[in-house]
Amino acid sequence: MTDAGETPGQGPGSDVYCQSRRWRSACRSILGAGAVLIFTALAACAGSLELPAAKAGEHYLFGEVYQDIIEYHIDATQADALTLSGLKALAAIDPTVSIARSGDMVAVRRGDRVKSFAAPAPQDSAAWGALTGQAIDFARAQSALVAAVPPDQVDEQVIDGALATLDPFSRYVRPAAARERRAERDGFDGIGITIAFRQSQVWIASVQPDTPAAAAGLLADDRIVAVDGVSVKTLTADDLGRRLRGKPDTKVVLAIARRGEAEPLTVSVPRAHIVEPAVTLQIRDGIAWLKVTSFNQQTGSLAAELLQRAHRQEGAALRGIVLDLRDNPGGLLDQSIELASLFVARGPIASTIGRLPGSFQNFAAPEDHRAETLPVVVLVNGGSASASEIVASALQDSGRAVVIGTASYGKGTVQTVMRTSNDAELTVTWAQLITPLGYRLNHHGVVPNICTDSLIDMPASAAQLLQAASEAPDLATPRANLDDSGWTNLRAQCPPRRAERAIDAELAERLIDDPGLYHRALASVPIVAARAKEAHLQQ
Repeated sequence: MTDAGETPGQGPGSDVYCQSRRWRSACRSILGAGAVLIFTALAACAGSLELPAAKAGEHYLFGEVYQDIIEYHIDATQADALTLSGLKALAAIDPTVSIARSGDMVAVRRGDRVKSFAAPAPQDSAAWGALTGQAIDFARAQSALVAAVPPDQVDEQVIDGALATLDPFSRYVRPAAARERRAERDGFDGIGITIAFRQSQVWIASVQPDTPAAAAGLLADDRIVAVDGVSVKTLTADDLGRRLRGKPDTKVVLAIARRGEAEPLTVSVPRAHIVEPAVTLQIRDGIAWLKVTSFNQQTGSLAAELLQRAHRQEGAALRGIVLDLRDNPGGLLDQSIELASLFVARGPIASTIGRLPGSFQNFAAPEDHRAETLPVVVLVNGGSASASEIVASALQDSGRAVVIGTASYGKGTVQTVMRTSNDAELTVTWAQLITPLGYRLNHHGVVPNICTDSLIDMPASAAQLLQAASEAPDLATPRANLDDSGWTNLRAQCPPRRAERAIDAELAERLIDDPGLYHRALASVPIVAARAKEAHLQQ
């Protein structure tokens, strides 16, 4: 990990941390189209940074957020524009609250009550942050609807309103949800269970494999009666979470009620740092199938470990690798580079460009490393985004893999995640991604070598698909030379779809079974959906 001063993104293949002028915060290059957050009472970010005492109230929070947006966002903006856009979002809570600027004055109105503020200099983030807080205070005093909303939700509403003028992927996440997001990316210090609350009782909903909880014999549907001798009936959900969490190698003692047991069981469970596995392996008929669901801090190393396991288990019988990136929304930038490097022996993997000097970076496979040499097929669909698209485009552009499926999501931007003084997270878009062949991933995405969008069943001959590709000369233009209209047409011929269709895997297996067909596919252009459909109907 690299301490990068105040400029995000100083070194390829590294997580990015920065030291702010005002407070210590973690800044990390991250990519993703979005993720579903699963609540677990023990999902706390491990190795959390020590934050200094937060300066008072929302006024400071807004000022720091505005400053970070101004410093890091890919598009230049000013604090006054962010403030006015953010405060207008209060109307979503109470439509009678309005904000307007006239010359050097900013007025907040509800009904016949108006409060006016002198407008600070456009770039004065601290002053505009203070004005935002004062305007919200006035709105709370005048509106029962605004007053009834918890402060952290109002903060989120206003900050997201400010970000809405910029791009769809910059966002603010409240402290509780931010802790869950950090746990997904970085892991958490706990025992490895997910809990559920039913009828005022606490149950173990699931036990993660290869965790202290699994080793201690805890089971799904066990009921937690007490934690360290304290009845769960006296604990809130937050209290319970804090008691289950703790430093690695410390222990928590649970009283467990289990069906078939007359008395509660006493189970002592050591805590550990736990990262949700983002890669799974199946080996079928000499093919290693790697399913990658996200890019957290261990995706690259886990994929390498599983590939080594496949080689040990199969030896010379291992014939190929299928990398399934369908519905993978993305994650950490460095992990996408690490995963792609497992298959690319040399050369570029991706680059980034933006407004800031630090956003111009080139990422390449490490020199003199050993990459996989077996045939590789990559599966993508409309849910494959960002980090997934980096991997798929790098393998496709280098001629290292055949890409099968439908066009990917098309989110080719990099976000920097900053931890704010209230323990929330601000995600700011600061760069665009460029593939090895030089085209932008944003909006364009990855168009497969073989498009399965129009295929209903497995064709009798996969070779007919490649023949259909060769009959589409208009698609032979290098993608780096396509303008936006050309890309729109290209994606329209293989539109993004979210389904994980069996035909993708069937075709991948058929290509690996036929080395000649596989190498022809490497050199093919993307198939026109209509021509693929014609090839299927002609059989």
